[in-house]
Amino acid sequence: MRRVFILFLFITMTALSVQAQSAQEILDSFSKSLAIPTIQGAFQVQLIAKNGDTREIQARVYQHSVDEFQSDRLFLFDFPPTVRGTGLLMNAFFDGRDNNMWIYLPAVKRIKRISLNDSGGGYFMGSDFTYNDLISNSYDKLEFERLEDKVLNGQDCYVIKAWGSSLQDRQEHGYGYTLSYHRKDNYLMIKREYFDFEGQLLKVYATGQFLDMSPYIYPTEISMENVQTGHKSILTVTDISTEDIPQRYFTPRFLQNN
Repeated sequence: MRRVFILFLFITMTALSVQAQSAQEILDSFSKSLAIPTIQGAFQVQLIAKNGDTREIQARVYQHSVDEFQSDRLFLFDFPPTVRGTGLLMNAFFDGRDNNMWIYLPAVKRIKRISLNDSGGGYFMGSDFTYNDLISNSYDKLEFERLEDKVLNGQDCYVIKAWGSSLQDRQEHGYGYTLSYHRKDNYLMIKREYFDFEGQLLKVYATGQFLDMSPYIYPTEISMENVQTGHKSILTVTDISTEDIPQRYFTPRFLQNN
């Protein structure tokens, strides 16, 4: 009987290890699919209130993958007039280093550094996306497990649950846990559900359109809906180019001189 129990325990632990490894491989493949060396385009966010009122934000966005551990992103805002000339520079690190963000405010001609380590770093320009929602693909402070596969919108999907390794990590991410759905054919995340610290559904992310740039995939339309407030944000990127971008674009000095 003891041998049977030991054998059962070994098989169970092996199965759990394989499952955890499979989750890691799925997430790694997803991250690699997004690591386009350089990309730029016209960026638009539509903010939709529960009563149907809408607002719009327009910017140029520039993105550069430095290496597998760092990605830089620059936003130069054009609309509305109240934010014209504002610039945002974000450095995302995937090796445990803290993400960085600088904002240039033309009204005061000042560059300010902002922490991204508190509650997801705040919300992006009044949208339903936190700054970390947009830039973070770091899994070093997360625990995760692969759940039962599901079919979503006719696509076979892997399902992965992720949560902060500690209370502090969960607070930094701004969520109790998330469930992400990745297509099996290309690892694209087509949906993610965000749950608050009480375990209630808070927000739902969905990918609408994407650009297949094999071996890369770039989502060109994504939405985020806060189901607790009824507010929704739709983000689109058009006029896309993969031409080289000067490295000086991704420096705080460029924010002030663009």
